[in-house]
Amino acid sequence: MLTSCDSREAKFLMRSLEGTLRIQFAEKSVVVALAKALVEHEMKQRGQKVTPAILSEAEEQMKEAFSQTPNYELIIESAIKYGTLKLMDHCTLKPGIPLKPMLAKPTKSITEILNQFENQEFTCEYKYDGERAQVHLLPDRTLRVYSRSSENMTQRYPDLIPVMEELQRLNPEVKSFILDCECVAWDKKQEKILPFQILSTRKRKDVKEEDITVQVCLFAFDILLYNGESLLQKSLKERRQYMYDNLKVIPGKFRFSEKLDSSDLDVITKFLDQSVKDSCEGLMIKTLNGTNSLYEPSKRSRNWLKLKKDYLEGVGDSLDLVVIGAYVGKGKRTGGYGGFLLASYNPDSGEFEAICKIGTGFSEEMLASLFEKLKPTQLDKPKASFVYDKTNPRAAPDIWFEPTTLFEVKVADFTESPLYKCGYSFLGDGSKGVSLRFPRFVRIRDDKSVEDATTSEQIVEMYEKQAHLS
Repeated sequence: MLTSCDSREAKFLMRSLEGTLRIQFAEKSVVVALAKALVEHEMKQRGQKVTPAILSEAEEQMKEAFSQTPNYELIIESAIKYGTLKLMDHCTLKPGIPLKPMLAKPTKSITEILNQFENQEFTCEYKYDGERAQVHLLPDRTLRVYSRSSENMTQRYPDLIPVMEELQRLNPEVKSFILDCECVAWDKKQEKILPFQILSTRKRKDVKEEDITVQVCLFAFDILLYNGESLLQKSLKERRQYMYDNLKVIPGKFRFSEKLDSSDLDVITKFLDQSVKDSCEGLMIKTLNGTNSLYEPSKRSRNWLKLKKDYLEGVGDSLDLVVIGAYVGKGKRTGGYGGFLLASYNPDSGEFEAICKIGTGFSEEMLASLFEKLKPTQLDKPKASFVYDKTNPRAAPDIWFEPTTLFEVKVADFTESPLYKCGYSFLGDGSKGVSLRFPRFVRIRDDKSVEDATTSEQIVEMYEKQAHLS
């Protein structure tokens, strides 16, 4: 294909394979276009016309198939063999093919949770401070561990293989499963959770079990498939019972997440306080029964809410933002980077929308580390996918970067800004965007890809909610 390319075609062929086109053509567009192309081809072969109803059904089938089997090759083969309108009969969950995890929306108070889940049964679970891990046991008894961005990280956790072997010995009737878990650093002596910063010190490549110093424990909070049967259409209460009935706990290695089924404000408050004492970030609140409690791959759903301790302490929201630029350091920071330009991600357009400059929260060691990490990604000019105010010299940093790194940032509140363009398409005439007041660096999010950054739409929602509350 490369030898057949003319002019700039090779560039866009490689970008297509990498999934980084950045031409306002995101994955949703690809899935819809694929459905349209396949169903039109089928109807033409049959001598039939494509009606709006058929096209809509084809798109729904394609979206659902891709959420459960995010593999274009398998989907296209199934569509050609069985028909686009029958995709969901053949493209279902399969161990060894990671699906995009379900995500939660942030909330600021327990009373907001009670309002959201009024007249619904819900559950509270610890929000563990670790790395999201989707654990697959294949029918041939092999184990695979995938990150939230579907990266195969089995080799990063060789110490989980004997844990899963022990789990199979304790549960001989288990043939295959897909578990949604959190992998956390674990202190075996004191039997307690350690901070994420400890987990992040583990090597990410060429890990040998005998060299591991940071031990981990898996906390399972959901099961998506059991012995070949998809559980996505079962309620959370039913899925959780599958876990409890069919899997046995291994102390210090494999456990279930701590839970509380209650709608009592005082009881939830005490549970939240206990989660913080147990070194967790806060709580996850989830609908327990009915259609609202089904597992929805790749969706950030209002049926899952996250309540972080930071939100209640008044420190502000925690956001994951993309580093797209840097400012030359002055004074003590001469010779390195003194601050950074951050951006939110717009998944609909594939653009990175500038949101703020940040220079606080960094130690000298961290700045030196970031210089080594980001210098190889420097660009001669901004990418076409960077959205900032090109008419204002103050809006451009001294150095531009390839978008590769996420910062977790705490912020006091949100404000409208003519200088920054985050969420500009959602606000009025598009001349202003949302910016952050008093942003402070917390940590690098190596466990997430830049496409997992906080979206522009989410930030606009937070800004509007704040404006409404004030």
